[in-house]
Order: sequence, then structure tokens, then C-alpha cells
Amino acid sequence: MNEMVRTQEMKGIVGFALWGAVGFGIGGAIGGTVSPSLDVPYVGFPILGFFGGASLGLALRGWKRAGLLALAGAIGFGVGFIVGFFILFGIFEPPYVKGLFLGAVMGGLGGACIGLVLKGWRRVGLLALAGAIGFGIIMQVISPWRQSFELLSILGWWPKFIIWGIVGGAFLGASLGYLEKRKTDRGGS
Repeated sequence: MNEMVRTQEMKGIVGFALWGAVGFGIGGAIGGTVSPSLDVPYVGFPILGFFGGASLGLALRGWKRAGLLALAGAIGFGVGFIVGFFILFGIFEPPYVKGLFLGAVMGGLGGACIGLVLKGWRRVGLLALAGAIGFGIIMQVISPWRQSFELLSILGWWPKFIIWGIVGGAFLGASLGYLEKRKTDRGGS
């Protein structure tokens, strides 16, 4: 019986991770396609956050939450990218830390904004940490690939945005799933 309960708990966390990966992945596909066509690369990050936040809201089974989280995701990831970008050029010269720093700032602010809508400092903290780790790591890993692989250079920005969204969104979704599991275990508090 105990094993069955653990399996159900993991399915919930994995389900949230999938919702996050799919939503942020779709947002990344759209944002990565729109950004270069508008010749404004930072437009893609609010789009990524919008669809990712909406997806996490739908995972929570609420249209109102989906709308609020979409708005929070768009604001958090948009502001996070701009803040990270301007701080980045003021502080860091070595290229090997740029992706990590930018992804961590953007993912951290995006996760924190989503957590604020969900109310509770524990949610803000854990989602900010998950966003910073997920987006920081994947942006550091994927950023140099564009120069290394001819195909990614030809395809443009959207493959990177999709991969960033899938991995970072999975981190945020899994963290939200964990928080929901704890909330259920405590009786809804």
C-alpha cells in the first residue's frame, strides 16, 4: 500500500513537470520564432513565460489561475531577461558564465513571479530556486551549441528557445508538483 501511495505522488510531480515542459516548450517555439522576425530578441522570453505560466495554471486545474500565471510568467521572464542582460554586460566579461548567469536571473525572477501569484513565501522561494537552477543550467549548456553545430546556426533561435523552455519548465513544473503534494499532505494549507 505504501508503494502505491509513493507511485501516485511521483505521478503527480512528473505530471506537473510534463505540464511545465510542454507549456514552456510551446512558448519557446513561438517566442524563438517571433523574436528574430521582429529583430528584438528579448520578446521571446515573455512569450516563453506566458505560455509556460498558463500551462502551470492549467495543471492546477483553473482557468483563472492559468490567466494569472500566464501574466506573471510573461512579466517575470521578460523583466528577468532584461535585468539579467544589463547586469551581465556590466559585470561579466568571460563568456563561459554568461548563459548560466542570464538563465539564473531570468528563471529566478520568472519562478518568483509565478510563486507570488500562488501566494506563500515557500512557493516564491522554491519556484525561484527551481527556475534559477533549471534555466541557468540549460542556458549555460545550450548557448555554446549554436556556434558548434551548423544546423542550429541555420535554424536560428527557436531550437534553443524550445530546449530552454522544456528543461527549465520541467524544473518549475516538478517543483510546483512537489509543493502541491505537500499542500495535499498537510490538508490544503
